[in-house]
Order: sequence, then structure tokens, then C-alpha cells
Amino acid sequence: MTPPTERKRRLLLDVTPFRTSRAFTRLWIGTALGSIGQEMTVVTVALQVYAITSSTFAVSLIAGIGLGPIIITGLYGGTLADRFDRRRVAWIASVISWIAIAVLAVHALLGGTSLWLLYAAATVNAAAGTVGGITRRAVIPRLLPAHLLPAAGALNGINLGLMATVGPMLAAGAVNVGGFHTAYLIDVVLHCAAFLGVFTLPALRPVEATQANPVRAVLDGAAFLRRARNVRFSLTLDAIAMALAQPRVLFPALGAVTMGGGVTTVGVLSAAGAAGSALLAFFSGWTGSIRRQGQAILIVTYIYAVMVVLAGVVVTVAALRPHPDGTNVAAIAALAVVLAIAGAVDNVGAIFRMAMLQAAVPDHIRGRVQSMYTLIVTGGPRLGDVVTGAVASAFFIWSPLLAGGLLMIVAIWVLARRTPTFRDYDSDNPTP
Repeated sequence: MTPPTERKRRLLLDVTPFRTSRAFTRLWIGTALGSIGQEMTVVTVALQVYAITSSTFAVSLIAGIGLGPIIITGLYGGTLADRFDRRRVAWIASVISWIAIAVLAVHALLGGTSLWLLYAAATVNAAAGTVGGITRRAVIPRLLPAHLLPAAGALNGINLGLMATVGPMLAAGAVNVGGFHTAYLIDVVLHCAAFLGVFTLPALRPVEATQANPVRAVLDGAAFLRRARNVRFSLTLDAIAMALAQPRVLFPALGAVTMGGGVTTVGVLSAAGAAGSALLAFFSGWTGSIRRQGQAILIVTYIYAVMVVLAGVVVTVAALRPHPDGTNVAAIAALAVVLAIAGAVDNVGAIFRMAMLQAAVPDHIRGRVQSMYTLIVTGGPRLGDVVTGAVASAFFIWSPLLAGGLLMIVAIWVLARRTPTFRDYDSDNPTP
């Protein structure tokens, strides 16, 4: 029989990285606080655009307009992270992001309603955040030994859970109490913590010379990814999930029309997936003992797709049977539970995916491969927002969830059959 202490160690979150590296601890705290503010701004911009236009498609354009700049800065950001001191790159990115947030705060404080300013500032903020995220993730294997990378991934899941749970709720509360400018000003303050987390890092200069030509450097990273079948397949699965199954752009319309509840509904639904992700992270100690990480990613990706289909069913029922009181609490609660389960399994996949990237990819090219991953994590949802917004506008609000989830199940099955080695990926013998 397994001793209780042993069971606890396998079940609960492993905080050994905090005890091992003070630099990692400071970076984690700074990133957590800064990310909460960052998510507040994402939600607040969406709310402000919808308040001005009453259009789901206009909300989706926040993502669409920013997609190109994010792809460009994301690709080049990985080269910067491999070529220069990673602490300096992350610091400069944080400063640019902070300026963009301050512009949004001043614009809202003055009662501005310029859609193009909102789109432009949100794009700059997202592009700078993309470079900063790439660089911070490439830093972690320099701060921790390889066997602690899954634990670091779980702690990053806590970080993301706090960001996406606390951020939307704070945004909704701040907008309700003090208006859009209040939410932006809170982010201005919280973002300062990101400066501290980055500034206190040790110098992190390249361990190997990187191609001076930035285009050639990016192509070298792409060439490595073409050879790295397991890493490439992991990223492909994530890209499919982001592009086909992204419900967040629907939340303003669900709160305003389909389910009722207004801004509160938007906050609850936005936070639900992150709440599930955070809860899973607290009980993620078992992830460190899983060697077949590729097989685990496949399983949780299937579960995520099923949850998206169930979300579509809930929205369909709510749309066809409006609640007489205006606010359909049962539908909101049901959708929040489904999104929480989706967030939990998505976090499991993220833990193993990040461990695979950090363990199997050499340091001298890690920034560029991380940039590919970050483009999927940041650009994929934006592409998904555009697709979801367009399909919902052309057909029904529930259409993109049902269709996207079913297409995702089919795509996973087809691609998994074409890459059988992914199931056999062994964390004790990481093969890219």
C-alpha cells in the first residue's frame, strides 16, 4: 500500500523549483502579477469595443488586426532571445508593453471612443507581450535542472490560471465600479511587477553564437522544427485546438443577448477555463512521474475537443430556449463547468508540451522554437477568434463550437495515425 505521504507527494503541486532557484521564484511572481494585469487589459479592450460597436465581429478584429504583427515580432523575438542577453530582451519588451497599456488608460480616462487607437494599442501590447513571453520561457531551462521542468510547467499553469481567472473578474469588477480607465490603470500598476521579476534575473547571454542574419536565423529554427517530428506534432495539435475551438470571442454576445447577465457573465465565462486550469495545477504532482508524455497530450486533447462540443450544446439550448427572467443562470453555470473541465485538461497538455519543448530542444535554438510555440499560443487564439466571430455572425452563435469541436476530433485522429512515434515519446530519452 502506498504511504499517505507518498500519495500526497504524487498528487499535490511540486514547489521544488521555488526552493531550488530564487531567480525562478522572482520571475514567476513578477510574471504572475503582470499577467493578471495583461489579461485585465485583454478583457477590457473587448468590452470597450463591444460597448462602442455592439458587434461581435468588431471584437474579433482586435485579434485579427494584431495577428500579423504578432507573427512577425514572435518570429524575430525568438531570434533576439537566442542572440542577445535574454534578461535585456525581456526587460525592453516589458517597457513597450507598459507604454501601450498607459496609452489605453489615458484614452479611456479622457472618454475616448477611437476604435483604431484601441486596436493599435492592443496590438502593440500583444506583440511586446509575445516577445517577452518567448524570452521568459526560454530562460527557465537555464534556471532549473531538466528533471524539474514538468514541475515548472505546472507552476506556470498556476500562473496562467491566476491570469485568466483573476484577470477577467478584476476587469469586470473594475469596469462596473469605475469604468474602463480603472481597469487599465490597475494593469499599469500590476505590470510594474513584471519589471522586477525580469530585472532581478542574472545575466543570460547566449551559450553559442547565433546566425547574425535574422532571416537566416529564423529559417534555421524552422529547419530544426521540420526535423523534430515530435515537437512539430505537439505544436500542430495545439494550433488545431486554438484555430478551431476558441469560444472567448462569443462571451460578450452571450452576456448581452443569449444568456444575459452582461459584464458579470463575461467575467464568469472568461474565468471558468482558467479556474479549471488552476485547480488542476494544484493537484499536478503526478505529472512528474509520466514518461509517455506524447500519449498523455493526445488523450487530453481529445477530451478538450469533446468539451468544446458540449459547450456548443449548452449554447444551442440557451439560444433556442431563452430564459423568461433574462439571465439564464443554469446555462451560465453549465457552460462554466464545461469550460472549467476544458481548461483543466488543456493545462495537462500544456505541462507536457512545455516539458517536451524545454527538454528536447538545444539551448542555442530554444528561443526560436519557443517563438514558434508562442506564435501558436498567442496567434492561434486570435485566428480562432476571427474564425469563431465570422462563423457566429454568418450562421448561429453556437455554430463555431459544435463544428469546431467535431472537426478537431477528426483532425486529431487523422494526424495521430500519420505520426505514430509521438505516442512513444519518452521523457527519460527526449527525442525532438
